[in-house]
Amino acid sequence: MANTAAIAATWVDTLSLRGELPFAQLLSEHFSHASITRLCDCGCNSFDCHVKGTGLAPLLGSVGSVSSIEVAFESNCGEPIDVTVRTDDRGLLSGMDVHLGLSNHGAMPAGVRLGKLLFTTPSL
Repeated sequence: MANTAAIAATWVDTLSLRGELPFAQLLSEHFSHASITRLCDCGCNSFDCHVKGTGLAPLLGSVGSVSSIEVAFESNCGEPIDVTVRTDDRGLLSGMDVHLGLSNHGAMPAGVRLGKLLFTTPSL
């Protein structure tokens, strides 16, 4: 399945509903001000974006002064789903890497549902 802006939005929406992620609510707000600048075509669901606007709180401010956070979840497809949320030098969303497995070993299947949070790096 080809990666699209709609798929990127679905991942943002999915993570925005995860209460165990302190940046979940801000993620949706950042994405609403974003323009997608690149969609990966390797089979993963990764994307880059640029957030326009000012006055947004730094996305990962609750995690400390980091520019990315990796979160991994159980899934219904037999492999974990690994997501790295990245920010730019302003602390605004700059993209997400969304991979099947912990080492991006295959194309993302359709209909993936996230289960239990496995880990975050850095730890929350």
